[in-house]
Amino acid sequence: MSHNTRDNLRDFFNRYSETRRLSLYQALVKELGNIRGQTKCVDSTDSFNSLKHQFKGICRYTCLEFDAQIDAIMTPAQLYSAVDNMFGHAVAIEDEL
Repeated sequence: MSHNTRDNLRDFFNRYSETRRLSLYQALVKELGNIRGQTKCVDSTDSFNSLKHQFKGICRYTCLEFDAQIDAIMTPAQLYSAVDNMFGHAVAIEDEL
C-alpha cells in the first residue's frame, strides 16, 4: 500500500460536506473492521476471494488504486495486513475530518 494512502483518503473525504464525510468515514471504518475480523476466520477459497473483492471495491470507491497489490495477495494473512494497514491510515485521519 502506498505511503500516500492518508493523503488520498483525506482528498476523498474532503469532496463531501461535513455531515456526509462523517457518515462515509464511519462506514469505511466499520467495513474495514469487518473485513479485518473476517480474514481471521477464512475457511474457504470462496470466502477469501469474497473478502478480497470487498476490499478491492472499497479501494476503488475511495479512489485508491491498489488493484495490482490486491491481486497479488495470496493468503488471508496478507489480506489482513493490507486491510489493517488501510484501517490504520483511516483511523489516523479521523481528527482531520
